[in-house]
Amino acid sequence: MMASRLIDRIGEFNPQLFREIKGRLTPRNLLVTAATSFVGQLLIFLYFTALLPTKETFNRYCTGARPADVYPNYYSTGNDYCIRDLTGQIMLLKPLWWLDLFFALSIMGIFAILIIGSYVLIADLSKEESRGTLNFIRLSPEMAKNIFTGKIFGVPILLYTAIGLAAPLHIVAGLKAHIPSHLILGFYGVVVAACAFFYCASLVFTLATGWLGGFQSWLGSGLVFLFTFSAMTFTSGSFGGYSTTFDWLNLLYPGFVLPYLVKATFIAPAKISYFNNGGLSDLTWYGHALWANAFTGMGFIILHFSLWTYALTKALKRRFYNPLATLLSKSQSYWLTACFTFVGMGFTLQNVTEKTLLTNLSIFNAFLVVFFLILIVCLSPHRQVLQDWARYRHQEKNRQSLLKELAFGDKSPSTVCLGLNLLIVLAFVTPIILLSPLKEYKLSGLAGFFLGLNMMLIYGVVSQWLLLQKNSRRAIVATSGVALIMVAPLLCFGALGIAPGDNAFVWTFSVLPIVAIEYASKTTIALAIFAQWTVLAAMGLHMTKQLRQAGASASKVLMATN
Repeated sequence: MMASRLIDRIGEFNPQLFREIKGRLTPRNLLVTAATSFVGQLLIFLYFTALLPTKETFNRYCTGARPADVYPNYYSTGNDYCIRDLTGQIMLLKPLWWLDLFFALSIMGIFAILIIGSYVLIADLSKEESRGTLNFIRLSPEMAKNIFTGKIFGVPILLYTAIGLAAPLHIVAGLKAHIPSHLILGFYGVVVAACAFFYCASLVFTLATGWLGGFQSWLGSGLVFLFTFSAMTFTSGSFGGYSTTFDWLNLLYPGFVLPYLVKATFIAPAKISYFNNGGLSDLTWYGHALWANAFTGMGFIILHFSLWTYALTKALKRRFYNPLATLLSKSQSYWLTACFTFVGMGFTLQNVTEKTLLTNLSIFNAFLVVFFLILIVCLSPHRQVLQDWARYRHQEKNRQSLLKELAFGDKSPSTVCLGLNLLIVLAFVTPIILLSPLKEYKLSGLAGFFLGLNMMLIYGVVSQWLLLQKNSRRAIVATSGVALIMVAPLLCFGALGIAPGDNAFVWTFSVLPIVAIEYASKTTIALAIFAQWTVLAAMGLHMTKQLRQAGASASKVLMATN
């Protein structure tokens, strides 16, 4: 009775959430979910129980020193020999055992809630879009915020139930390991913030890639798995300490806060093998160790998640009300680029030495490539929108100047907007490079960065030009075309054995020209910039001609029909 009343109240508050919960929380589904959760917990508990020693031997949970006459050739780094107390029981470091159980449950929970949750959300929304029911939802009086909130809270409800049933064991394991309760709650807060980010990203991915069809859910969840696994590897310290721009990825992985919880147990570091790097205190942002303290560290991670989740909600709202609209407005893209550059450069400037800074700038340049590829997807309108803009722009009463429309108009081509976004990056990075300790590499580093931005603009122009063509598969063609001009040069260089030091000029037309900049002369750099601008000018003129033809031909058709 109480559950029925609760569901009715949810229906009054959010009808979409009510529909999702009503369709999924059936007795059969709940029984299967509960059984799966409890059986999984039992198997994990039995596995860790089997790790406990039953006789005098070496075990990481034991506390005794190795006797001189036992295993004389065995090398031991600590007190891990099993001895018995006066009652005959083996003396164990039980907090360490509980910590291992807590850590295993944490990692498995993170992977489950992020990957499975993303999969079911993408699959549900893509199914609604393919069936056409999403259009009916758009016509309902419900706000987009309520629709997507209902999806996020309702679609993975069975997953939430399974994880909720495992929470008591997780909390008990943490408390038995002497982890403070407020740190466990802080970890849960970071996981919730991560779910909000990844789930919103999954919904945006679904709305932006409808042409992928049923492959969306597998690709989207696969990308989440790849990112989570890579971030977990970096956090564990397998690739060294916190010294590169790659450390930025750690802030998007909720397991990044687990070292706070592990260190709070005061178990000897020699007994813990989860993290091999120097620790969270090594991570800085513009020289400030914001993550040295658990409270501020978790707070900044949640704030970081909230920043990008807010941007994703803007994209969701735009695409929900108008399926033909771009995911971002041009003015929103400028703010997003400024935030991305500001945050990313903070991690680039961790080790301000000549060698490390040049490496970090190359890594940040790679991040910018990914970011601008996403911007291209979010800002490039398709053929029909561009045709309507070219056809009716001159008929608008409150028509703005052409330059203003290209910079801020949602229906105009994206090339000028992408160029302005690149100028924002350049304006922020230029003074940093000039004031950095790069010495003789200052101008070459700046030139490499500039060449990289030019290549990103070329990718944007190519994508917009392909989206303007008469083709029913324009999105696939544009994606394949950009991927081809990014990958083909690298494959050719690899096949021909052309290293950056062998021919720096051809490498300036690769996806990362900055890697060849230290081998390029000033003349080579100047020629490369001139060649890139020539390509941009030729493609821009060709696309302008096509737009004029599209507008003129449409007008002629209308005149002929009249």
